Amino acid sequence: MTAGYPRPSDIAFRRLFADSPTPQLVLAPDAPRFTIIEVNAAYLTATMRTREGLIGRALFDAFPDNPDDTVLRASLKRVLATRAPDAMLDLRYDIAGPDGTFEQRWWNPLNAPVIGEHGEVEAIIHQSTDVTLQRRTEAALRASEARLRFLGDLDEGMRGADDAPAAMQTAATLLAGRLGASRCAYADVDADGDRFVIRNDYAAPGIATSTGTYSLNLFGPRAAAEMRGGRTLVVRDVLGELAPGEGRETFLAIGIGALVCCPLVRDGRLAAMMAVHQDIARDWRADEVALVRTVVERCWAHVERVAAEARLRESEERLRLATEHAEIGFWDVDPIRDRLIWPPRVKAMFGISPDIEVSMRDFYNGLHADDRAATATAYAGATDPTLRALYDVEYRTVGKEDGVVRWVAAKGRGMFEGDRCVRVLGTAIEITARKAVEEQLRNLNETLELKVAEEVAERAKAEDALQQAQKMEAVGQLTGGVAHDFNNLLTIIKSSTDLLRNPGLTDERRRRYVDAISDTVDRAARLTGQLLAFARRQPHKREVFDTVGRVHAISEMLRTLVGSRIAVLADLPPEPCFVETDATQFDTALVNLAVNARDAMREEGTLTIQVLAIDALPRIRGKAGSAIKHVAVTMTDTGVGIPADRLSRIFEPFYTTKEVGKGTGLGLSQTYGFVKQSGGDIAVESEVGHGTTFTLYLPMVEGLTETAGAPMVRESESPRTGHGRRVLVVEDNVDVGTFSTQLLQDLGYDTIWAANGDEALCLIDEVGGFDAVFSNVVMPGMSGVELGLAIRKRCPGLPVVLTSGYSHVLAEEGRHGFELLQKPYAAEELSRVLHRVTRGRNGR
Repeated sequence: MTAGYPRPSDIAFRRLFADSPTPQLVLAPDAPRFTIIEVNAAYLTATMRTREGLIGRALFDAFPDNPDDTVLRASLKRVLATRAPDAMLDLRYDIAGPDGTFEQRWWNPLNAPVIGEHGEVEAIIHQSTDVTLQRRTEAALRASEARLRFLGDLDEGMRGADDAPAAMQTAATLLAGRLGASRCAYADVDADGDRFVIRNDYAAPGIATSTGTYSLNLFGPRAAAEMRGGRTLVVRDVLGELAPGEGRETFLAIGIGALVCCPLVRDGRLAAMMAVHQDIARDWRADEVALVRTVVERCWAHVERVAAEARLRESEERLRLATEHAEIGFWDVDPIRDRLIWPPRVKAMFGISPDIEVSMRDFYNGLHADDRAATATAYAGATDPTLRALYDVEYRTVGKEDGVVRWVAAKGRGMFEGDRCVRVLGTAIEITARKAVEEQLRNLNETLELKVAEEVAERAKAEDALQQAQKMEAVGQLTGGVAHDFNNLLTIIKSSTDLLRNPGLTDERRRRYVDAISDTVDRAARLTGQLLAFARRQPHKREVFDTVGRVHAISEMLRTLVGSRIAVLADLPPEPCFVETDATQFDTALVNLAVNARDAMREEGTLTIQVLAIDALPRIRGKAGSAIKHVAVTMTDTGVGIPADRLSRIFEPFYTTKEVGKGTGLGLSQTYGFVKQSGGDIAVESEVGHGTTFTLYLPMVEGLTETAGAPMVRESESPRTGHGRRVLVVEDNVDVGTFSTQLLQDLGYDTIWAANGDEALCLIDEVGGFDAVFSNVVMPGMSGVELGLAIRKRCPGLPVVLTSGYSHVLAEEGRHGFELLQKPYAAEELSRVLHRVTRGRNGR
């Protein structure tokens, strides 16, 4: 190429060509080839081609089979002929992608000649502006406008229909026309989700109607699953997509070659369907499927609207009938015009003729004088824009024409526009008969109340006498039981002390009598402990222990206790079950139950002990259970059983089913008190002749923890002497105080005795130098616990040891960390405790 384009000297022009964002080609004027001699980067990007694939090729060979090639050829020929630029609009190109697919694009090309020095056309610059987005946007707008026009026609057509079936016929006809379908139908689905009815449809000429009743299952598993699952079914080729047995036969039998079926699911149930049919295979577009869904929703909305309007008309008719025939009168007040709109029924309540107009003045004049103020207050509250209260009042009317007094109950509410009440609407009902009945009932009630009060007074006297008798009987039982057991114990002590006075006793006999006194004191202490446990007044020595190991250890002792003719079986789990309670009382409870079982089996049978971890406490004796984990310790015997009429009393103190002299009646009551104080419960099941089962329920804890409260006395520690340690003894009882100080002095302690807590605090402040305080708990005025807490504040390092045989304070509040020595105590125990708490004080 000579002096024409491209000129080597036009460096700036070449640079602009290469960097131009507009796709450009340089073509040789060798018609009809129009060889491509240059291409810029923008053109390569737009056509998804490479430079090597275009340079040197004829234009129409590089882009074969484009729809608008003829227009482009004509433009290039005009440029050669006229030597002038030639523009074209909206040429369509099918651009082939790397994957072999084609993308449809639109361009506005411009062909411009490059003129040589002698006026000849040396080249043609072909540049194209991509207007695909503009064309697609315009097409989308046209489609949207058409869709909106269609939906508008659909809504208008359905509104103009006489009833729901006619509206569905209109919708089916319009949708089929819009899509060019051969048939369109709307179906109602029964509650079973299978049976559906097509009441009418649109069918093109030559296409049979599909009206009738069908079973969804006959259309194959895929169709049934899609509809019930609320998913649109799209089949483009029934013959090609559906296999035999998948509904193909049913679809073909009614002339369906392709279809779109859209379900409508309401409240989890398939309620309706709309189907568009084509008698031949058809590739449904996404916008066509979406249009079907939209039409289904609008059809259902119309059906619901028609049904709602029918229900509204029915409700209005019912309301009209109710208003005309009900006993309630409806009224309307226009406070702006001072006008009352009263129907004849309301006027009759005021004794006013139906044709007479009524004003607010007439209303108030018709009220009983005693009721006007309350009625005016209620009306003012209903019309006040800040209160807007309910108008609710009962009043009496005095007939304007007949003078009859009537009772009326009225209710209403104000209607507001901004801060102004523009209407008051309400109801009124005559209650004259009801008021008369209420008056009669009131008089009757007054008479009955007088009689009932007299009967209640008499019954109260009888109940007081019965309670007093029951109280005296319980006191008698308690006194008799305690006196009987303690007299037995005192007899042993008295006899032993008398024998000890005999000067000729041998050491062996003297030791026997002393041991008898000591054992009897222990038995008396246990009896007292049983009484306190029942009353829940005995402080627990709480500790964490494994019930499995405890039961295993005590089972051997129980075998000895119940005798060789009773088999003791222990059913224990392999894993430990921990509880936190008094271990000694736990053992005592099991012993009490075992003794009862032994007596019930007449010393022959089987005793089974079971330990089981349970997730919750069951309901016992009508009381609610608990959701926390418990350990259940069950003891079952094969004895005579307990009669049902006695089960409710077995936990009462001193109540026993045994013969006289065979039991105190405290064993089960002590066990009941123990489990209750431990936060658990006890259950019993029994059948006469088939044995009894007792179950102790104790709250479960996780593993071993520190023992609650301060550490208890350890028997392993050897008793020590006082070595001159100073102990302040606090005791209100003279005899006990004298004995305690003498005992401590005999043990080598230096003692000072205070009769009460206040005196003890004075001695601590004035004398001082004490190594420990040994105080009773139950004293007049300041208790031992209160004294200990006061000493802890004044002298934090001074040990305090408490002693008590009974204290509700300890039972309810615990020891607060103080050492506790239970009465009766041995001298060795007292010395051991004092030695431990004073160890290390003052260098000793």
